[in-house]
Amino acid sequence: MSERGRIPSESHNSATILVVDDAADTRLMLSLRLQREGYVVWAAGSGQEAIDIVKKEGLPDLAVLDIMMPGMDGLSPLADELRQAGEIPIIFLSALSDTNTKVEGLNRYAEDYVTKPFAFSELLARIRRVLMRVAPERSLEPELAIDDRLRVNFAQQYAVMDNRQIPLTPTENRILNILYHNRGRVLSPGFLLSKVWDPTRRGTVESLWVHVRRLRSKIEPDPDNPRYVLTVRGQGYCLPQRNQIDREGVLIQDSAKSEKIAHAL
Repeated sequence: MSERGRIPSESHNSATILVVDDAADTRLMLSLRLQREGYVVWAAGSGQEAIDIVKKEGLPDLAVLDIMMPGMDGLSPLADELRQAGEIPIIFLSALSDTNTKVEGLNRYAEDYVTKPFAFSELLARIRRVLMRVAPERSLEPELAIDDRLRVNFAQQYAVMDNRQIPLTPTENRILNILYHNRGRVLSPGFLLSKVWDPTRRGTVESLWVHVRRLRSKIEPDPDNPRYVLTVRGQGYCLPQRNQIDREGVLIQDSAKSEKIAHAL
């Protein structure tokens, strides 16, 4: 089980920190103390649990990873998985103090490396330093307007609908990103599957359908009658240009041809 919780803070921009450690006492201590500092904490006891949290909740602002964990250690497999999901700053925690491990971690993945046992005040200072460094970069990332009601920030993986911020999972974000950068074109399920999923973990048409439905539930005013992620019967999916939908809900693909939208898959 993950100890996920939110402590009210004066700031509405509290950073979210993913803590991954198989030691329950360390995980609980970090969760409670970071929450007291005003951070939102997602805690996981294994690498797989951490990946599941990121798939469900979206990207954290920073990850604190224990290196020595059974099943999937933090240094390579887990860090690789998180980096595939997006640009997540990482701080490693480890009882391993040899120089080679530190150098590998810092060169390949991490912003910082803290050796166990550690003082919480030191870790907190390092967390604040990393978050301060990445904050200016993220503040420059633009929100792209789909229309007057919907904006998307693909780098930070969220949508804004009617001025309400909505987190997107990495898969939802990739689907919408590909549709946005091919706006007005109908993309086949096969094309989307090849772009959205890792080649070593092939998705299926059914899994694509599930993620599209979830995406619609987040960004569509009426998910059963979508206006953004449209299904073109027998062809695929489309994010239409503003002038591509006529008054009868017909997607205008060119001047001579239009396709009816199949609103429900």
